Amino acid sequence: MKLAGIELPDSIQLNETPLYLNGAAIRSKFFIQTYVIALYAARPVTSAEDGISSDIERSLRMYITTPLATSKVVSENIQSGMKDSLGELYKKQYDLIEDLRRVIEQSGVHYKDNIDIYVTSDGELKLYKNEAEIYHNKNGRLFAQSIYSMYLGSRPKDPQIKRALLKGF
Repeated sequence: MKLAGIELPDSIQLNETPLYLNGAAIRSKFFIQTYVIALYAARPVTSAEDGISSDIERSLRMYITTPLATSKVVSENIQSGMKDSLGELYKKQYDLIEDLRRVIEQSGVHYKDNIDIYVTSDGELKLYKNEAEIYHNKNGRLFAQSIYSMYLGSRPKDPQIKRALLKGF
């Protein structure tokens, strides 16, 4: 599959686990394609519940597609998206959100990079930049659910993206 000039592989391997392309979409802001988001999973994910809360090994992969992206812009966009979609849960997750924001900024994410937000079957949250691990939280299940809710929850960033991510293999 190709979106915004980026060839999305049918499968990737993270955490020594093969993951398969479940669905993908382009995220635009002010008529600028900012990133391609893809859901990769160990088995098909077709419901929001499975995408957010299941024990399926899965990753939300963001391919940064704009030269305007800096690590600060990327981290602020994630933080803003979480604030918009999480409501009161945002305040409860604030310290973890700040931790994630800091890690992204320190990693130097920019144009043509990809970021994976990976959840293990045991509820660990791992963050990868270009397939190199940059963050690990052994007790990350609730935080991972918060991040995945931005795209798959009842108040997603974009309902069309939600539908595209939940297509299944």
